[in-house]
Amino acid sequence: MFVRILMVVMLALLLSPLAAQDKARKLYKWTDKDGNIHYSDAIPPEAKEYARERLSDQGVSVEQVDRAMTPEELAAVKAKEKADAEQAAETERQRKADEALLNSYASEDDLTRAYNQRMDLLAQSIDARRIEINSREQSLSKLVAQAAEMERAGRPVSDALKQMITGERAEIDRQKAFMAKKETEKVTARTDYERDLAKYKAALARTEGTKEQPK
Repeated sequence: MFVRILMVVMLALLLSPLAAQDKARKLYKWTDKDGNIHYSDAIPPEAKEYARERLSDQGVSVEQVDRAMTPEELAAVKAKEKADAEQAAETERQRKADEALLNSYASEDDLTRAYNQRMDLLAQSIDARRIEINSREQSLSKLVAQAAEMERAGRPVSDALKQMITGERAEIDRQKAFMAKKETEKVTARTDYERDLAKYKAALARTEGTKEQPK
């Protein structure tokens, strides 16, 4: 063990002068704003604004160092990095949105079919409400006629009949409001369909364009 330690120490002593010599070999070269070329083994503070290179013992460039950027240049670089990051995030968001949309529908025909099914359901709901309203209006007419007949006969209209008339009118109004809501949903459904169809076509074009790009 002692022999091994001794060998390590001797090797370190032998290499130390070589390391010091290698450190001393550093030589820098730069050109100032007036075109003057400078050589030095250290970079003075005033020279850090210039591009420079480190030379080997044979005068060969072994390292290139760009000049220090101005505050304006640094700000521009940071602004570009921020813009690039935002663009990359937007591209990824768009890719995920395209993927979700394309996975939802196998083709434009599927999207159109889904729209037609939605419109059919709305139409059925509206027709059902229209039938309901017509039926209740007929019932209301009979109740109102019954009340009028009682009044002509000089008899008081019963509270029960009055409540039935009030209830029918309220239900008719509720059904009409519901039907109007469904009519609005039809307009919304059409708008959604046109929007989604345009998005689908755009997503499909982007996806096809990505596939065609050379790798």
